[in-house]
Order: sequence, then C-alpha cells, then structure tokens
Amino acid sequence: MADNKISAVVAYAPAEPGKIDLRYESLTFTRKDPGPKEVLVNMLAVGICHSDIVVGGAPDGMMGAYPKVLGHEGAGRVQAVGSDVTSVRVGDPVLLSYTYCGSCDLCTDDGPYYCQEFLGMNVACIDKVWKGEKGTEVGGKFFGQSSFANLSMVDENSIVNVKGLVDDDEMLKKCSPLGCGLMTGSGAVVNTAAAKPSDVVLVTGLGAVGLGAIMAAKIQGCRAILAVDRVPSRLDMAKQLGATHTIDTNHLDITQDSYSADLAGEVKALIEDGKINFALETTGALPIINACIKSLSKRGKLIQIGIPIPFPTSIIPLDFQDFFGGTKQIEINYLGDCVAKDHVPKMIQWYNEGKFPFDKLIKFYPAKDVAQALEDMKTDVIKPVLVH
Repeated sequence: MADNKISAVVAYAPAEPGKIDLRYESLTFTRKDPGPKEVLVNMLAVGICHSDIVVGGAPDGMMGAYPKVLGHEGAGRVQAVGSDVTSVRVGDPVLLSYTYCGSCDLCTDDGPYYCQEFLGMNVACIDKVWKGEKGTEVGGKFFGQSSFANLSMVDENSIVNVKGLVDDDEMLKKCSPLGCGLMTGSGAVVNTAAAKPSDVVLVTGLGAVGLGAIMAAKIQGCRAILAVDRVPSRLDMAKQLGATHTIDTNHLDITQDSYSADLAGEVKALIEDGKINFALETTGALPIINACIKSLSKRGKLIQIGIPIPFPTSIIPLDFQDFFGGTKQIEINYLGDCVAKDHVPKMIQWYNEGKFPFDKLIKFYPAKDVAQALEDMKTDVIKPVLVH
C-alpha cells in the first residue's frame, strides 16, 4: 500500500553538536502495509518543537542513528489501519502525540508519559521505515510518528482521534501543535501543579510550552502569573494571554555569579507578600533553574520541563540551607502528566470557548522551507508549523 515515493524532512548527523542538519527529500517505504497496531497517516501539517531541535542536534549515536525523520506534533488523516487497530478508521482526522508500551508498571501506575521504555520508543528511531534515494535506511517512529514525513507509519498509541471535534482540514492543521509543547505547558499547570486561584505561578521561557502554561494558569484563575523571557515580543504575547507581570532579562548578565539571586529578587519583588507557589522552568538554563529555586516560597515547587543546558557545567549550585529550610520541592516533568487522548480534546474545548487562543502563536511554512522556519524560531516565531 505504501510503496510510493513520499517527501520528508530528513535529519542527518550534525557536523558539530547542536548544528541540526535537515534536508527536504524523497524517500521510499521499506514495507507496504501497517503492522497490527500501526496506522498509516497522510500528514497535513506538523509543528516544530524544541525537542526536534535538541534530538536533531545530538551527535550520531547519542539519541539514535542518522539519517532519521523527526517530527512529533503531527496532524493528518488515516489512510490505512493495521489488523488490531480499534481507535480509528480510514478517513478519520487525527492529531499525534507520544507513544508508550502500555504494560510496564509506570504506564499502569504513574501514567504512560513515564513509560519505562519511553526513550527507546520515542527518541531512538530504531524502526527503519524508509530508504533514501541511494538505498540508505532511514529511521522513523520518532515519538511513534515521525510526522516530518508527508506519509508515515504511526503507532496506534500515538493517535488522538478527533473525529467530531476537528473535521475541517484547515482547523486540523492549526491544531497540530497540541500534541506536545502546548500540552506539556498547560498540563504542568492543570495536572502537575493543580494550580488554584490562591496560587502564584512563575513561568520562565516563553516558547509554546511556557505560553501554554500562561494560558492554563489564567484558566485556573491564579492570582498572579509571572512571565520571564528576554524577547520583548514574547513578553508582550504573554501579557495578551494572561500574564499579570513580566520580567525582561536583557539587563541581566547570565554569566555573572549573581544572576540567579538578582533574578530571584526581581521575581519576589513583584508580589506583595513575596509568595511564589510554583515555578515552571522551560529554558533548561542552569542559572535560571537556580533562580526559580531561590524564588520559591516555603513548600514551593519547581516543575522542571526544559532539558538542562550545561552553563558552564551540569551542576546546579543549590543553596541547600534555603532549599531544606524552605521545604522546597523539585519535580522533573514529562509532557505535563498528560494522557494525550484526554488532554488534547480538553485544549480544543478551551480554544472553542475562547480560553486557549493557541493560534496566536502559529506561523505556517511549506515543509521545504524548514530551514527558514528554524531560523525564525530564534526571534519572533513561537510555533512554526510545516504544511505538507
């Protein structure tokens, strides 16, 4: 069934760490039909997530071998289903998220977002789904989907059937980013923090994850929502979406030892009682992580979402007396503790009610223009969406 040529954005081993090498080219499927629990999806669009950039910039072998097809915020329609697939039928509109084994103790007890096999199933791209024009095997199944291809074999567990919720193709394209970044940020507020109207929420880094958290904190009615970033347009967007206070960090030198204490001081000065209940950290920059910890009030919790960036090392200079005396907490968070099949429809409902205007963050690009989309992410574009 899938023996035709397809187009895809293919990741090749970077010349140096962090220098992602993406090429738009033609591929051929290595097998014709979906396996028992697979779904062949005709992709309409895919959001670019920071995780695509991190994995695509990793040295060969660190997060699986190259070449491979990334993409994990896909949207499309079902073209064929495997023999054991029960959640979708041919023609159904679908949004895509992460995959999981569904049988380990963490899947069953904690939630599939903490699956014991998560990294292997979502990041490694072990399944050689395609071949390149020179016969080179190309890895797929990134997050169970590899939606940087316009036609892909997808794990059934990655699929959210949105039939009856999103039947229009243009709206389906618009909803593609709901499968990861926006879900992670909003879920961290609603599920992990379970934020209340009496809470103060600090959000550092205003990409899709951070702005998703801002919108969710407004939905929860939090009494104060603090947004931290160094891009003025993103701070302005945070205000539009619900932030009550903003801090532009351009006047602070992140290389200085005093950075964390200075930023924490500015954060606490914005709230009359100085009480910060939750910090949602999305940048991964160690001085900012430490500033979040210093900002928290007693029993406050840091919800760490961003992947830590060594700056200059991977060690956080934690003031343990402050941490212990304040009985503060740190939690590493995956995907906002969200079961995609439950949370994605919730975000669509919020959008329809005018509470979650995620479309303000989106800019569409033809898939062949992926390089321009990546460049624009460095400045004003928050969520580029590639259209196949």
